[in-house]
Amino acid sequence: MKAIVFDMDDTLYEQIEPFQRACKDVFDGRLEPDIRRLFAARSRRSNEVFEDAMAGKISMEEMFIYRGQMAFADLGYQITSQEALDFQRAYERNQEKITLSDTMKEILTICRDAGALLGIITNGPTQHQRKKTNILGMERWIDAKHVIISEECGASKPDPAIFRCAQERLGVSASDCIFVGDSYENDIVGAQHAGWKSIWLNKLGRKLPAGAVCPEYMVRSETELLAWVKEAAERLRI
Repeated sequence: MKAIVFDMDDTLYEQIEPFQRACKDVFDGRLEPDIRRLFAARSRRSNEVFEDAMAGKISMEEMFIYRGQMAFADLGYQITSQEALDFQRAYERNQEKITLSDTMKEILTICRDAGALLGIITNGPTQHQRKKTNILGMERWIDAKHVIISEECGASKPDPAIFRCAQERLGVSASDCIFVGDSYENDIVGAQHAGWKSIWLNKLGRKLPAGAVCPEYMVRSETELLAWVKEAAERLRI
């Protein structure tokens, strides 16, 4: 049986929406950064300290302050430590309003009804990521034990170890696994190094770096992913 496993943040739902609302809640027009650039900077700065936070070398609060201040600084803004924490809290509050699109619900339903094993691999703190799966109502499609979170697994994407953890939970071999994710570096490279097939949900239209590992499939929207899933289900490739 094929397993199709999804990244969560920016794959199953759009992180940019609660992020944008948090920026408005905290700064209310005082700062008006390019939200997508700020979001990308925050992700990049988060990656610089994420492993240290997961290993307990720095506190989560220290990570929130660092990535918040540095991301805003990358765009030419200075914010205080308190503002960085306020922004994080506002972001968390707004994440309680996240939803799946109708298209993503259809994608998950088709995969489930075609007999595929479904799972999630996501980087982040266990409690925080579990809360998001509950808000999204993922239990309709995915068993809770098939949600693999970096903190509880002890490895983060792109480390192949977290993909092997997923294989063990799902009870399948690498050759039977397909991973869907938006991050080339974390999702596609990680999956390929683990021996999985991959689908790059490349919403921003990024170009592959020269000599880079290529995903088996690339789609640029949920609509294109839905078309791929429908075709795969009909041909019994899932």
